[in-house]
Amino acid sequence: MRYYVGVDIGGTNIRAAVGTADLTTLAVSKTPTPRTSSEAEFLESVTHVITQVCAQSDIDPTAVTAAGIGSAGPLDTSAGAIVNPTNLSEGIDRIRIVDHLETVLETGSIVLRNDAVCGVLAEHALSEKKPDNLVYLTISTGIGAGVVVDGSVLSGHRGNAAEVGHMTIDPTGQMTCGCGRRGHWEAYCSGANIPDYATVLYRENAVETRLPVTDTEVPFTAKDVFDVAGSDPLADLVIERLSRWNTIGFANVIHAFAPTRIAVGGAVALNNPDAVLGPVRENLSEHVMIDMPAIERSEHGDEIVLKGALLLAQENGLF
Repeated sequence: MRYYVGVDIGGTNIRAAVGTADLTTLAVSKTPTPRTSSEAEFLESVTHVITQVCAQSDIDPTAVTAAGIGSAGPLDTSAGAIVNPTNLSEGIDRIRIVDHLETVLETGSIVLRNDAVCGVLAEHALSEKKPDNLVYLTISTGIGAGVVVDGSVLSGHRGNAAEVGHMTIDPTGQMTCGCGRRGHWEAYCSGANIPDYATVLYRENAVETRLPVTDTEVPFTAKDVFDVAGSDPLADLVIERLSRWNTIGFANVIHAFAPTRIAVGGAVALNNPDAVLGPVRENLSEHVMIDMPAIERSEHGDEIVLKGALLLAQENGLF
């Protein structure tokens, strides 16, 4: 029997799965994404979660036929490396993940793609209609997209097409993105940056809030903001502003790629669909001049990238 490994390297967790040729998933494991400046430590975390999931599947890692890796970018797919990954590490220039896993798994069949590309692979393959024009959009620790246009998955130079989270949506550049540039969509609406945006809005508007925006010793998260929405004036202001930026972001995606469907994933969107997707659906028509796509939550939850990574492994990177 052939065994495949899929790996999802995200800003919060590293996940791994073992699957078979008929797409049966035997086991899934995860570990927190380490905040480290050491490539060796980062790769050790990846090795750990793969070793763990292989043990759960009762196979030796060297029995794996091929592996697919979906990772937040930027990437250098030709070199099998993650490059300056602001959402994954602190100061690692390159993570040579393909070379490392070729040694761990003792196979040359290792393929690296953007995590959202893996997401759109799975959305396309698992859809009954298999739309020729499809976007998988993730709003999570970061924001990104995988895109199918005219039946083909967009890859771009070194695998970096459709980094939509780094589209400039605010020309004033009020907020700084994790990549160091200003005004990006991700700087306002990603899970990692919503708390900073809430703090900035508090300083500008001085509205009442239960969020610890003035206490630097007590961190709060995007989840905290959404949890108090409806009873906290600052949280309500944040969500109202996020809806504006998200609507602009979705409109840009629609005009760039003309999809018939946008499948939305990522923890921020999946856990708060009414607050995140509701206003977008209500307001998009004011911004979009072409046909409106269906905007739907992904049905595959937080395992969508893993499923795409397993498909990537099985097809040996032909997408």
